[in-house]
Amino acid sequence: MFSTAYKRYVLGVMAAVYLFNLVDRGLMMLLLEPIKEDLGLSDTQLGFLTGIAFALFYATLGLPMARWADRGNRVTIASLAVALWAVTVMSCMLVTNYAQLVLARIAAAVGESGSNPPTYSLVGDYFPEAGERSRALSVYVSGSTLSALLSFMLGGWLNEQYGWRMTFFLLGIPGLLLAILVKLTVREPRVNVHAVTKSIKPAPFFRDVLSLLWNQRSCRHLSIALIVLYMMSLGLSPWYAAFLMRSHGMGTAELGIWLGLIVGVGGTAGILLGGYGASRFYAHDERGQLRAIAFGIASLVPCLAAFLLLPHKHQALMALVPIAVAFNFFFGPVFALLQRLVPEDMRATTLAVVMLFANLIGMGLGPQIVGILSDVLRPSLGADALRYSMLMVSGVAFWGAVHFWKTGETIRADLEA
Repeated sequence: MFSTAYKRYVLGVMAAVYLFNLVDRGLMMLLLEPIKEDLGLSDTQLGFLTGIAFALFYATLGLPMARWADRGNRVTIASLAVALWAVTVMSCMLVTNYAQLVLARIAAAVGESGSNPPTYSLVGDYFPEAGERSRALSVYVSGSTLSALLSFMLGGWLNEQYGWRMTFFLLGIPGLLLAILVKLTVREPRVNVHAVTKSIKPAPFFRDVLSLLWNQRSCRHLSIALIVLYMMSLGLSPWYAAFLMRSHGMGTAELGIWLGLIVGVGGTAGILLGGYGASRFYAHDERGQLRAIAFGIASLVPCLAAFLLLPHKHQALMALVPIAVAFNFFFGPVFALLQRLVPEDMRATTLAVVMLFANLIGMGLGPQIVGILSDVLRPSLGADALRYSMLMVSGVAFWGAVHFWKTGETIRADLEA
């Protein structure tokens, strides 16, 4: 139906959408400390800003957006969502107090919630074969780490030159251009969306998706593993830059270069290695895939301990490299397996349901827990309070590794069923 060149073009555009969809999160991670100093905020307030305020709307609105994507024109949905995101990120230029910043983050969450389900579903339709889908989804999610190169390296320099407000404004502009590109150049694979909507069975109910995710053993353990892993990763990642600034005295320009290279290059390497390894060495061995992922996730705990406890900044930064690789190794294979475990008409809704819980618990509670622990420990530990609050949260990676391992024990039977 589509040429190989056009399919690759669409995959590149979808990866770009995913990239820009995460630029503002990278900016928040890098610029959290300057924002705190400018607006006079506490770590608990920063935890709410990067956690519940954003995650509540991002997660809950993702579900209706996904149900729309399972039946509607996904190209239109994605282009509208990207445009809304871009405008709200640019609005940060006008922020003068904490309440306005919270509202801006909520508005950005609304825009982001409509982007991932339709683009994720589109990639699945453009690359229907299991092997090529795993590789394609690895390329797609590589946008998450490539966004680090843009948000950290360019964002750090822009902040030094123009301040954090103008940085948000300037990096929101490309999103508007991308929204136009998606609408004008990407084709919806569904031949006639309106005819398809009328002819096929009704969209799956929320309870049906929940029932599938809970009653099928592989889906249940895979979902729990993702939720736990997101709680650890999204709980810690907003604080990396703040920790390095407080404990190692780094500035945003220097830190932007280091984090951009480590998270961008290291994370992309992890994603591509995960996709290549799954298709090259574990193409017909899903259990082997999941056991390799379990070991990789468990290795995050000692790596995070090294990052947080080593005395010199360059040692800490080097410890961050395997963290970026190991955390991103699982993306392509896991999301490809999740697609294979559910019916086609539940694909986008299933992703939205899993990410609903992952984001509410992970993105919502994770940063908040770290911020509260940091404020509680500050009277006794001073500047080291953030260090030890992050260390306490990092241990939940072992929990996630257990569920990835358990998924491997049942995956073959559930795929056959």
